[in-house]
Amino acid sequence: MSETEGDKGYYAAAEATFIARRGTPFLLSPKDFALLKEWRALGIPLEAIEAGIDDAFTKREERGATGRVNSLSYCRDAILSVWERRAETAVGRGAGRAGGESLDASAALARLSERLDSVARVHPELTERIESALRSLDRLARSQKPAGEIEASLARLDRRLSNELALALSAERRLRIDSRVDELLAKARVKMDRETEEKTRRALMRRTLREELALPRLTLLAE
Repeated sequence: MSETEGDKGYYAAAEATFIARRGTPFLLSPKDFALLKEWRALGIPLEAIEAGIDDAFTKREERGATGRVNSLSYCRDAILSVWERRAETAVGRGAGRAGGESLDASAALARLSERLDSVARVHPELTERIESALRSLDRLARSQKPAGEIEASLARLDRRLSNELALALSAERRLRIDSRVDELLAKARVKMDRETEEKTRRALMRRTLREELALPRLTLLAE
């Protein structure tokens, strides 16, 4: 399939963002462009790519890492995470915080608990797994940890809960989710290496699971 002007603009903007955050001139490799084509085909918006690149470099700077980043694949996990987060935010938009309003971690955790409770009521077969997550949310609410530490804990809990719920689904529902993920990967029409395909598949599985169960993403920034 020939590239459109929109495709070229998408690749150029992503490349410019990566170079700007890297801090020195750089040419993306064919492997990097293959990643961009994959993300374009999957429908990952340019804004998510730009935000993911920024997140990846910001976290690297906070760790005090040295040396240069020589591949866009360094930002892959951060980009997939931003894409998931923005998909969840789009679903729940309307009850969001006003711009600049300070984050109330306790209130955000309470909202997450309410939403998980709703999922458990609709899907009682998942109650045991969800109740375990609710206990974790309660411990975080009482921990008095800074919002950044709570967010990191929520990211780990989110991955664990998604994996546990996927395993607890009926065979029919799991097959439906797996089939949807296969369709999305096929639509990308790009050849991925095994590691890239597996990480992309996991991200798509979590996203599709949320859509299937109306499951909130566990983050302080979800609403």
